[in-house]
Amino acid sequence: MPPKLKRILIRTALALLIAAGPVAFLDYFLPHHAVLRIVGAETRRPIGNSNSAKAQRDTFYISAEDVETQKPRVFRNEDTGWGFPFYFKFNSADLQAIAQSVAGERGTALFTYYGWRIQIFSTTPNVTSIKRVAPNAEPPLPWFNIIFTVAVLGGSAWLALWYRGVRNRRRQGREASARGAGINSDTRV
Repeated sequence: MPPKLKRILIRTALALLIAAGPVAFLDYFLPHHAVLRIVGAETRRPIGNSNSAKAQRDTFYISAEDVETQKPRVFRNEDTGWGFPFYFKFNSADLQAIAQSVAGERGTALFTYYGWRIQIFSTTPNVTSIKRVAPNAEPPLPWFNIIFTVAVLGGSAWLALWYRGVRNRRRQGREASARGAGINSDTRV
């Protein structure tokens, strides 16, 4: 393999590895949409002793299934409050009431959520919004995700080009000052 091709492949692999973290971060925290049939809603109380200093809150869970494939999906329904991620969600009890109502009808709803379902760690995505829809409804195009991702990529490209320009100007300035002072790069010690 020619050395130039090897360098290009290594740089490309490194760039992909560096980009994987921010891409995963954005995919986890940006909102997703799905039209699902709600099959159940439950409240789980945390297990712990009464001497616990941390305030314990109930956790709401919503069970759903894909309308077409009937693949089961489980969602957490917790308030995000004022903290990160900045969804400012304070209505988990109201969403739970909507979910229980739709589940009683075996109806479908448009879920807006963030997060991933990782079964081995028992993590579930958190629901931020539930709206009743027809079973044949399509999830909306995620305009916010598209605009936000384009803005982040554009800003990153602009920052990289700006840094490259600054670096080139500094290098050219050093070369010009070395020529102006009569210093030859071959005679440096």
